[in-house]
Amino acid sequence: MQYHPPAWLPASEKEVRKDYYGHLRAEVIEAIPDGCATILDVGCGRGTLGRWLKENGVRTVYGVELFAAAGEEAQRWLDQAVVGNIEQVTLPFAEGTVDCIVCADVLEHTADPWAVVAKLKRLLAPGGCIVASIPNVGFHRNIRKLIRGHWRYANEGLLDRTHLRFFTLETIEELFASNGMKIERVFKKVDGGWNIRVLNALLLGVLRNTLYLHYIVRVRVGCRDRHAPACC
Repeated sequence: MQYHPPAWLPASEKEVRKDYYGHLRAEVIEAIPDGCATILDVGCGRGTLGRWLKENGVRTVYGVELFAAAGEEAQRWLDQAVVGNIEQVTLPFAEGTVDCIVCADVLEHTADPWAVVAKLKRLLAPGGCIVASIPNVGFHRNIRKLIRGHWRYANEGLLDRTHLRFFTLETIEELFASNGMKIERVFKKVDGGWNIRVLNALLLGVLRNTLYLHYIVRVRVGCRDRHAPACC
């Protein structure tokens, strides 16, 4: 889908995330395929993404949110919002009816992301997809800190203190492959800076998987693996 900022989005949220539960991520929206009638947003926060989707032609948007206050606010904008832990809550949505499931920075917060993917896969309609944004633990700035002996958790970011699992592109592929799904396309959030990109070019691409802070992937059951990992 093509992103455009809505008039109601606060100016403070258009460049840098300040509202953890209300940020609208253009790069996630652009990974959602056109023509989806029903979308499930796992980790929907206040329902900001769902509100945008509803205003841009998506007929039905569901959500799941761990934190009650945010989930209750999401109910204003979504057709249905379930409050609870995605690993524990019973999802009331019919199997085989969801065109796209969005997991934006969710799977790394779960104890068993493999089971979560299996749980969500059952909801997908034929030809449906999962769009997942997952931090890259191999990001070059993190590696440089690790070499110096630093592995310090923070309130958010790559080493968010609530992250339970850590991924590289290879292990993201393995996560979905274990559930019979393949990456259709990788959308990369480049955040490495010009110096590391130049160094990567000089080293003939050896550092390519350290350039990206996040990988956003779109996966389907048995899709043709046209873009990954060659696109990286």
